[in-house]
Amino acid sequence: MGFYDRTYLRGVAVSVAMLTLPSLSVGMAWLFFLSPLPLIYFPIAHGFEKGFKIIFHATLISFGIALVIGTVPVLLFSLSLMPAGFMLARSVNQKLSIHDAFIKGTIALGVTWILAGMLIGAVNQVNFYHEVLQQIDVGLNGAYEAYSKAPEVSLDVQIELQAAFARVREITPKIFPGILATITISTVWLNIVLANWLLKKRGATAWGDLGQWRLPDSLVWVFIVSAVLMFVPGSMSTLGLNLMIITGTLYFMQGFEVFNFLCLKWSVPNPVRHLIIFFLVIQAYGFIMLALLGLSDIWVDFRKPKTLET
Repeated sequence: MGFYDRTYLRGVAVSVAMLTLPSLSVGMAWLFFLSPLPLIYFPIAHGFEKGFKIIFHATLISFGIALVIGTVPVLLFSLSLMPAGFMLARSVNQKLSIHDAFIKGTIALGVTWILAGMLIGAVNQVNFYHEVLQQIDVGLNGAYEAYSKAPEVSLDVQIELQAAFARVREITPKIFPGILATITISTVWLNIVLANWLLKKRGATAWGDLGQWRLPDSLVWVFIVSAVLMFVPGSMSTLGLNLMIITGTLYFMQGFEVFNFLCLKWSVPNPVRHLIIFFLVIQAYGFIMLALLGLSDIWVDFRKPKTLET
């Protein structure tokens, strides 16, 4: 078959599935955030010319499907993550460090989403940021109404629910910038981790051993300042809270890599390691534990010797 061999056909099929499945099933919505993955993997695994042809043809097919089933806006959201994937693939080709790749990918995704929000707002003559916040508030209010009117919910529980939902509705607009920043950096990091793992299984070179990845030590001062600002009344407290969310997420990522490194060092069986990681990631206390582990790595340095500084 020449250029259009089985590898090409599988690549197109996988890419089309990742772009179209989120629009067909709510349960597949998580694939939205993996949209950059094919754009990183295929050009590196099969060469840039063949890899980008796979992505290009998969995008055309996905557009055709979206036009037929009427899900073009959903597809456009998936495609908005593509610039980040391109920057990450380019960073591998240029042999940039994981630190530089992460920064460039995050900037690309953040700028793309900002421009997309401005464009949507201009077309619909609304403030897109405020519109999203309003929809979140409507959703929270609807959730409260549904829970509070359930027959098995007592009056005391209704009062507690009302206070809890009121607090969430009050704080959400304040921390929303931090949440958006966290979603952006987490999306880039997740795609880096998965792409690195997939390429390593294929024998290709990406960013090397992520178990040695570490944040700049100077970032701890941002964390400290954010903690101090949280106790300052007014807008400074809101700024500190948003910075705490962002830096906490970054240290969670570092803690994740430290934990993974230690599990491999201690020869923890893979099924056990994956099970522990799963429970740590889905639990709130797991997020805090890994963030503290990542933060403490600055002073304890669990991964001596330092073979990869960023």
